[in-house]
Amino acid sequence: MSAIATFNLADGKFEHLRKLSAISRAFSYTTSLEEVARLTATQGAELLGAVGTVVMLHDGEGELQVRATHGIAEARVARFCAPLTDEVIGRLQGLLAVADDCFIAVPLVVGGAVTGLLAAALPRVATESDEWLCSALADQAAVALENARVSEEVRPALERRLRASEGATNAKDRALSTLAHDIRSPLGAIDGYCTILEDGLYGPINDKQRGALARVRMSGQHLLSLLDNVMDMARLSAGVMGVIDEPVNLRGVAHDAVDMLTPASFAKNQSLTIADGPGVLARGDAARIRQVLVNLIGNAVKFTPADGTITVSVATTCDDEWGEIRVADSGPGIAAAERDDVFQPYYRSEGTATLPGIGLGLAISHALVAQMGGTLGIDGNEPCGSTFTIRLRSL
Repeated sequence: MSAIATFNLADGKFEHLRKLSAISRAFSYTTSLEEVARLTATQGAELLGAVGTVVMLHDGEGELQVRATHGIAEARVARFCAPLTDEVIGRLQGLLAVADDCFIAVPLVVGGAVTGLLAAALPRVATESDEWLCSALADQAAVALENARVSEEVRPALERRLRASEGATNAKDRALSTLAHDIRSPLGAIDGYCTILEDGLYGPINDKQRGALARVRMSGQHLLSLLDNVMDMARLSAGVMGVIDEPVNLRGVAHDAVDMLTPASFAKNQSLTIADGPGVLARGDAARIRQVLVNLIGNAVKFTPADGTITVSVATTCDDEWGEIRVADSGPGIAAAERDDVFQPYYRSEGTATLPGIGLGLAISHALVAQMGGTLGIDGNEPCGSTFTIRLRSL
C-alpha cells in the first residue's frame, strides 16, 4: 500500500476528497473550454496551496500552448504564450519561477492520448501527496476539457444545421451535442472514486472488493468508448472532424495497432500476427489510420472464435498507386448481402445483435478513410472469414 493510502485524519485526506468532489461538481456546470481551463488553474492552486498554476493544451497542430494561469503576472505569461515543444518542462519552470523540488507537472490524458499539461509551483518541497492530488485533479480536468472541446466543435455545426432545416426533426442532433457534458463527467467521477477506493483512502479493501471495483471501472470504460463513437459520428455528420494529410508509414502504424490488440487476442488464445513485407508510404493521417485499424482488428478479435487466426498485412497494389492494409480473420464472415450495410451508422446484423456495441465503429472507419481520399472495403464469404482492406494513395 502506498504512502498516500496511509494518511490519517490529521493529514486532511477527507478534506482533500471533499474538495475534489466539489471541483468535479463545478466542472459539470462549466461548458466553455476557456472557463474549464481557468477553473482548473484556480482550483488547482487552492487544492495544492500553490503559488502559481499553468494549464496547457494541444492546439490544432499538436503543439502545447498556455490556455490558463493563476498567480502569474500577465506580462510574464505573455512571454511564454508562444507554442512550446521539446523544452516545455524547462520553460514551464521558468514561467513559474520555481525550483525542481517544488515543481509538479502531470499530463492531461483522455482515451490514452495526452491532450495537455497541468503544472504547479509550490511554496514548499512537493510531496507524494501533492503529486497524487495534482494527478487526481488532472484526471477530472482532462475529461471536462475534452467535454468542452467536443461541445464547442459539434454544437455550432449542429445549430447551423438546425437553422438551415428551420428546426425540423433534429432532436437527435441536439441530444448528441449534449452527450459529452451529460455523460463524460459522471463517468469520470466513477473512475475517480474507483481509484480512491482502490488506494484505500476510505479504508482497506479485500481482493473480492478490488475485483468488483475493477469490473466497475471496466464497465465505465466501455460506456466511455461507446460515447466516443457516438461523438465521433456526430462530428463526422456535422462536418467538423478533420484529418491531416501527411506521409504515413503504413507498416509502422499497423505494428502499433497490432501491439495494442495483442493482449485481447491472447486472452482468447487467438493468433494475431502481422505478415512480413516491405514498408509502404502513403498519404493520410497516422492517428486516424491507427484508430481505424484498432477498430478493424478489435472487431476481428471480438467475432473470431477462440483459437482462430487474425492476420494483418501491408502491401501496394500492382500498379503501386495505392498502399493497402488488410485485416483478415478466420471468423464467421459477412454475407455478401450485408457488405454495404455494415458501413451504415447503427447497423447491427442478426449475428452480432447479442454482442457489445452500437454499430458505429465501421461507419466511422469508412468515413475517416474516405476523408483521407482512400477506400475501406470488405471481401470474403460466409463462413470462411472476412478481409477488410484499407487503400490510401501511395507515395
